[in-house]
Amino acid sequence: MLFFLNRYHRSLILVILSLICICSWLYTITGIGMDMSAWQMTLMNLNLISHSNSMEMMEHGKTYNIFLDFVLLFFMWFFMMIAMMLPSVIPFVIMFQKINEERKKLQYQYVATLNFALSYIVVWGLFSFLATIIHLILKMSNIINSHTMSTGYLFGGILFILAGIYQMTPLKDMCLYYCRNPIELFSSNKIASNWSAFYVGLKHGIFCVGCCWILMLLLFYVGIMNLFWIVGLSIYIILEKYFFRSKKMNYISGILIILWGIRIFYVNF
Repeated sequence: MLFFLNRYHRSLILVILSLICICSWLYTITGIGMDMSAWQMTLMNLNLISHSNSMEMMEHGKTYNIFLDFVLLFFMWFFMMIAMMLPSVIPFVIMFQKINEERKKLQYQYVATLNFALSYIVVWGLFSFLATIIHLILKMSNIINSHTMSTGYLFGGILFILAGIYQMTPLKDMCLYYCRNPIELFSSNKIASNWSAFYVGLKHGIFCVGCCWILMLLLFYVGIMNLFWIVGLSIYIILEKYFFRSKKMNYISGILIILWGIRIFYVNF
């Protein structure tokens, strides 16, 4: 059994991470714990279905519990982030495992690769915690529509413009560099224990959050459970990490996002 696990360790890790991604996507799409599924919420944001009657029926007699609301919103954000971000990091986890196997051949201490992956998930869990706090504040301030889970054009326009500006900053470039090149972190940090593997994964996760945290916040305007935007952002993040290597792409995407923000103001004024 041990021989089997050692021989197929890489495949086993890939299967585990893939299952986590699939479960996260299922959780996000079905909207577990929420009043509606993500698909229904998406149609509502596109004005393809009406929400007035159905939402009134859902809210009739329902008591508000801020703790339960926080927990449900946190899980919504958390599994949505894992569904969006984990697929883009799987190749790096496999890379870490390959390095691990080479270290083992050289008689260095073997560390569990899943510690590296787990720390990445922890970082996005912390981001989800902060996003949930922002969500509750906006909800309690009546800035976000509790039915469509989207904000008004003023908040949305500012958010898009800030996101576009951030795309062109040196901080974005630095975070994207280390997010794309985890080998820099692998080689500059001594990985001799499970804790050190967790620590390196933590640093890599922080850089990856630094790349796209504000892109995730755009969901506040377009609809937090808007599947088209969730899928679109997921694809963009993969393209940005693996294919859009030129800094020009950051400027192009930044300008396009800023123009979208200006359009939001123009259409609504």
